[in-house]
Order: sequence, then C-alpha cells, then structure tokens
Amino acid sequence: MRVRVVLVVAALVATMGVAGAQVATLVEDARWSSVAVERPMVADLSQRKALAVPELPSAPAIDGQIDDAAWQSAAQTDTWMVATGELPAPVQTTVWIGTHQGTFYVAFRAEEPNTAGIVATITERGGPTWNDDSFELFIDGNLDLQTARQLVMNPLGTVTTLERRTEWQPDVIASARIADDAWTGEIALPMADLGIIGTDFGINFCRERKAGGGNDLSCWSPTGGSFNQPGKFGLATLPGGWLNAFAVGMGVLGQNEVAATIANPTEAEQKLRVRLVWWQGDGMALERTLGPFSVPAGGSREVTAGYDVQSSTAPVQLELSVLNEAGRALAERQASQEIVNALDMAVSRRLLPAGEREMLVRGTLHLSPAYLGRARLVLAVFDEAMVLEARETIAPQDLVMRAKLRLPALEPGPHSLHFVLKSGEGDDAQRIAEKWVALEVLPAVPAR
Repeated sequence: MRVRVVLVVAALVATMGVAGAQVATLVEDARWSSVAVERPMVADLSQRKALAVPELPSAPAIDGQIDDAAWQSAAQTDTWMVATGELPAPVQTTVWIGTHQGTFYVAFRAEEPNTAGIVATITERGGPTWNDDSFELFIDGNLDLQTARQLVMNPLGTVTTLERRTEWQPDVIASARIADDAWTGEIALPMADLGIIGTDFGINFCRERKAGGGNDLSCWSPTGGSFNQPGKFGLATLPGGWLNAFAVGMGVLGQNEVAATIANPTEAEQKLRVRLVWWQGDGMALERTLGPFSVPAGGSREVTAGYDVQSSTAPVQLELSVLNEAGRALAERQASQEIVNALDMAVSRRLLPAGEREMLVRGTLHLSPAYLGRARLVLAVFDEAMVLEARETIAPQDLVMRAKLRLPALEPGPHSLHFVLKSGEGDDAQRIAEKWVALEVLPAVPAR
C-alpha cells in the first residue's frame, strides 16, 4: 500500500499536465453551497463560576485541620452541584484557596453523614486514590479549555497527580483528617508547578463519595458527567488580571482570527498593545502587534487579531501577549490550534457495471474566503498503469460541491479517481491537498 501511494503521487506530478487526455463534460451539474466551518472560538468566561484568588497574610500549616487564621482571608466556593449540574449535591463540600509567596494553597471540608462508611485504602503516593472517597483539584493553567493538571487526594492524605494520563510530579504537601461529620484536607503546591500563564486560569474542584454506598459525583463547577472537562471549569483570577477570554477552536487554511478581552485592573487609564505570535512545526514564527488601545480604569476591551495559515500538516502554535506602553509583557497566554483537512471528497459508488459512466461526487473545502478565491480543484481518472484517462479543472464557487461525473468509456478492471486542490494557476500553483479513491469497472456479462 505504501508503494502504491508513492506511485500515485509521482504519476500525478508527471501526467496531470498532459494535454489531450480530457473529457469536456467530466464534471456536470456542479452545485455549490456554503458550510458552517468551525471558526476560532472565544470562551464566554463571564458566564463561568469565578474565584478571585487572594494573597494570604501568612502560610497556613498543612495539617488537615483548617483551623489556621490564614484561611479566613481565602476565597471560598459556593454551592456544589451534582456533576451533571441538575441539582445541588445532597452532601456539600466547601473549598478555600489562596496564595502566599509563590505557593498555591487549597483547603476543603467534605461533609459526610456516614463517616464510618468512608472508603480509604490507598496509602502509596501515585496509587488509584480515585477508588476511595476522594477530593480532586483541576488546573487549566494556560486556559486552553482542553488540557488540565489533576490532583486526587483521599481521606488518608494520599495524593496522586496526573496530566494527560501521564504522571505529573509537583512538589506537593498534603494532609487530611476524618472528623465526626466530615473529612478535611489541606494542600500546598508551588505556583511554578501549575502551568499558569498570566493571571487567569481554569480551575475546578470535584468529589467522589463512596461512603454513601455508591459513587456519588459532585463538582463546584458542573462538568456534565466526567470530571476532566476543562471547557466547563470555573475561572480563577490572580491579582492584577490583564487578559481574559482567549481560546481557539479549529483553524482553516488561509485567514483566521483570534479574539481576546484585554482588561485594565488599575485605577488609571492604560494604553495597551496586543502582540500575536504564531508558527507551525519548525517553521518561522510570524508576529503581529495591534494598538495602542485606550482601556479605562477597571475596564476592558475586545480585540481581534488575524493570522494566516499556509499548511494543514501541523497545528498552529499561538502566543498572545498584552503589552504596556513601554513594550513590557503584562500577561500572555498560549494555545495549540488544530487545522482541519482542507479537502474532503466522497463518491456515490466505487463498483461500476460495464457501460456505466455516471456517478455522483460531493466534497467540502475547508478554506478561508480569501483562500477560496485562489483555489482550483483538479479531478482526474487513471487506469491501473497510471495512464491519465480524463482530467478537468474547476474553480470552486463556494465551500460545498455536489456534482455529476460523466466518465469516459473505461476498460474493465481497476481505475482511480483523484481530487487535487491547488492554490493559484499554472506552473506556480501550490498543491494544498489531495485525495483519491479506487474504482473497479466490472466486465460485461455475456449475453445468453
């Protein structure tokens, strides 16, 4: 199969420009329409549960008791919901968070009317603590709405840390205690181990309760079911936030846009610039700077920055920064954006009875409007020896095509139908994407 593909590409390069091997009406009755391509998205962070993370006056002692005076200055969660979000959790949990001199502190109190039924068996760090009664902390440090670092802790104070199903090894200190009507815990993590970029990050707190006889799931910010859903986490803000609501969806070839909300947390008007840097794989990084934008004290402003994507072979890496008048970065955030395949084609049949010369094709082009204007779609039919039997080039009128193909008379046996998407015309045209499907022409059935 690998040899076959190489031969196909080589034959296309060598023969698709051959004159005379053409059928005037290879493509008939082409109909074009638009398609809703998934565009870069902006997370509506204003609708999320939110916590403003304070700087604590002192470092609380991590002993699992939550009686340190420092917790009185911490941010506190409100009502927890069952994980699906349908109603408040029947057994509530409360969390307190804060920072002190570069360390992130978490305390929680998990109410439990049946402390005798608490399941707590895992004693080795890194073990399956989620099989016990457990408290879970999730941090989406770069606010990409896709990835998160996870800490799971049981009532014995045993901790497991995970990231993308692999082990994450922060320098964590933790302790837990079981009381008469609850179990409590305290956690300390270095801020540097959380992957937080800028002042805003995704956060959630979840609980698996086994003491009730089942596996009751609850969350501070409901996830709809399974816990690791960064797009449904709450939002935590460190003091001095300058950048909000930066997230991307699927990209397309050509022009794309990313939108962000820049904020001014100070008490005086600020002139801010936005710098976007993007690159793919080992390619050169490109940069665009917008502004300055005047942002009033305590206010915010929506900013949109455009960028070009020239290949769908690798994700685009994006880095957005908010700069002050002197050019110093006040906040930055990074994200990785997948690029959707530019060409998606399908045929109505692959087996053709002898004498049958028609089939339907449909396809979708994932291109920006500007890129679409330069695109050319080449359709070509080859026999088994890769001899060109028919070829036609059409200029797309929109992103979705439905058409009838009127094939030349084909000999029985294997053939192939190729779709090649190009940008530009003539020898300078750039090959963007290609796809081919195998066809089999059946021999005629002898008359009886």
